[in-house]
Amino acid sequence: MKRFVIILLVICLLLGCGVGYFSAKSAEESPAETAVSASPEAVLPPEEAPEETPEETPEEESAPAQEQNAPAEGETQSAPVKTLNLDALRELYAPEEIVGSIDGRDLSWEEYFYWLGEMGAQAQNYINTMAMYGQSLDWNDKLSADSEQTFAEYTVEMAQDCVRQLSTLEAVAAEQNVTLSAEEEAAVAQQLQDDILATCGEGADEEAFNAYLAENHVSRQMYDRMSRADYLFNGIYTKLYGENGASVSEADALAYLAENAYLSAGHILFSTVDDTYAPLDEETVAKKLEQAETVSAELRAIEDDAARAARFAELKAQYCEDPGREVYPEGYVFTPGTMVEEFEDAVNALADYEVSEPVLSAFGYHVIMRLPLSADATVSVSNDGTALTARSLYANEKFNEEMTARIESSDLTLRDDVAAIRLTDYLE
Repeated sequence: MKRFVIILLVICLLLGCGVGYFSAKSAEESPAETAVSASPEAVLPPEEAPEETPEETPEEESAPAQEQNAPAEGETQSAPVKTLNLDALRELYAPEEIVGSIDGRDLSWEEYFYWLGEMGAQAQNYINTMAMYGQSLDWNDKLSADSEQTFAEYTVEMAQDCVRQLSTLEAVAAEQNVTLSAEEEAAVAQQLQDDILATCGEGADEEAFNAYLAENHVSRQMYDRMSRADYLFNGIYTKLYGENGASVSEADALAYLAENAYLSAGHILFSTVDDTYAPLDEETVAKKLEQAETVSAELRAIEDDAARAARFAELKAQYCEDPGREVYPEGYVFTPGTMVEEFEDAVNALADYEVSEPVLSAFGYHVIMRLPLSADATVSVSNDGTALTARSLYANEKFNEEMTARIESSDLTLRDDVAAIRLTDYLE
C-alpha cells in the first residue's frame, strides 16, 4: 500500500475527532488501531504454524518479544529520554502568520504546526515506548542502519507529507464535487458532541470546546477539516470507482488477478485434527480418508462442469470442516506461496472445474475443485467485515496510484526560516 494511504488511515484513526497536538498532552493517550484484513491464506492452512488464526494481528504476534525485552522488576531503567518541547516550538510564530504555500494556497503557521506537533507527538511516543523496553533512542539517531535520515528529520518530512495529503484530498474533492451527505454531516455533528463531552465535560457547549481547542493551539477550522477528511476520502473513491469498487469493469478486475498470478479454488476439508490441531485417532482418520475418496470419485465421475460444480456445492455444505467456509463461501482466491504447498500444487495441476483426488496436508484431506477467476469472488475481508473482491483490489491500487501522483506533484513551499527549523533545537 502506498504511504499516503497509510498516513491518511493514521490521521483518520488517531484524529477521529480532529484534535491532534493536545491529545498527546493527555496521559490517557492510547495507540492508534491498525487495520488488519483477514485473508484466505489465514483461514485455510498457511505455511506458518497452525495456531495462527484470522484474528491474530501483528501487534499480538510481537507482544511476547516486547515482554522479553521489558526490564524485570527492580532493574534500572534507561536514562530519561529527551522530550520535544512543543510549547516552545509553537511560540515561534503567530498562529495566523503565513509561513508558506501549498499549491498556491497560503499555509499558516497554525496549520503547519498542527502537523509538526502531531507527528512529533507520535515520534516522541515511539521513543518513549522503546525506552521502556531498554532501548535508548535519540532524536538524532538514524531511523535504521541503512538510513541517513534521523528521527527528527523524518518527523518533519511526515508533517510536510500530511500537509500535502490533506490539501490534495480537499482539492480533489472540490474537483469531483464531492461533499458530505446529510447522514455524514449528522455523524460529524455527533462526533463534535462526543468530543465536547470527552474534553470539556457534561453540560459544556461549543464555546467551551472552542476555548479548549484554542488553549491547546488547535483552531476550530483545523478541527472541522480533520472531522471531514475521512468522509471526503471515501467520497472521492466512491465517485471514481463505486462502492467497494463496484464500478470497475469485469475485464479490468480479471486482468488484475491474472497480472498478479492469482489462483482460485474451493475445497471440501475432511479434518484429521481437532480444534487444538492435535491429530485424531487412526480409526477416525481412516474414515475421513474413505469419505474423501468417495466424495472425490463421485465428483470426478460427473462429466458436465455445471453439474459437477452444483454437486460440489452440495457436498461441501454436507461435509466440509474448514472454519473458513463461512467467510469465503465461494472458495479461496490467493497468490502463489500463501497456501500450504500441497493445496497449491494440487490447484496448479487442475483445469477449471476439475476435481482432485484426496490431497493430504497437516490439516486433513482436501477434495479440491479449481475455479475460474471471478471479478466478484471474495479475495479478502477487511477488518470491518467488508468483502474485498478483485474489483475492490483493482480500485484500491488505481486510487492509490492516482492520489499518490497528485500528492507527489503538489507544490509545498516554506519560507526559508521555517524550512530551516530543526526539531532538535527544541529538546529538553
